[in-house]
Amino acid sequence: MGTTREGHNVAIRAVSMHDEGKEHMRILRKIARGDISLLTENHAVPLWAELEIEDITFAVFPFIGYTMSYAYGAWAKNSVGVIVDMILQALEALAFLHSLGIAHRDADKENYLVPWHPESLTAMKVPICRPRVFINDFETAHEFPPHTPEEERRLTGLPWDNYAKDMPPEVASGPYDPFKVDVWQLAHSFSDFESTVSEIDALLETLRVDDPALRPSAAEGRDRLAAIVHTLPPISLLIPPVILECWDDCPSPSPLSSIPIL
Repeated sequence: MGTTREGHNVAIRAVSMHDEGKEHMRILRKIARGDISLLTENHAVPLWAELEIEDITFAVFPFIGYTMSYAYGAWAKNSVGVIVDMILQALEALAFLHSLGIAHRDADKENYLVPWHPESLTAMKVPICRPRVFINDFETAHEFPPHTPEEERRLTGLPWDNYAKDMPPEVASGPYDPFKVDVWQLAHSFSDFESTVSEIDALLETLRVDDPALRPSAAEGRDRLAAIVHTLPPISLLIPPVILECWDDCPSPSPLSSIPIL
């Protein structure tokens, strides 16, 4: 983390060195700067500047305070309405990337950032505004060439060697649709969250089913969740979530510091 001469807090990360990280940098340049970075549905953290030191490229981003993994189960007293809004924005973030042929490949809740947590259960008021969710860490992202047929947009293997996070069953069985894996990773990272609203919880279960053919796309999940939420009075979601006890099946909140790893 650093501060510019104008007083802006920034996060600086070495993105590429030699030939490593070139794809990461290329994707950031495509989606995180210029007019495309201003689109409402684009939740990528803006790329403010690049610094070149010999063969190392550093990226400069706005500093964003917290990961979405602290939305519940830690110190933030967020209501179901706030948490579900974050999930909805995360699905929108994935849907936008997927529309460009980009699979994130590490899409659990730790890789989303928010500038603040409303802690609506402390105030016991529906927030007038809610934090924007940003998606970050495109280190393992993969972009398919334009016009690649749907049936050819497939990958094999883990995002990197010794990747330790949970993955859906299809990853071990051969070529898989990485966009459906993104959806599973996001939904699976909320396996310990229950809204107590049956329609919402049923949809989250659908987003993490083992069979990718039965798993909605990010855009379908976004639209279905939005349709459910928009029929409910906001006050009805000013309730605490149920946090399920997990053993081997549920991820736990990240112990990472609040400095975004982009």
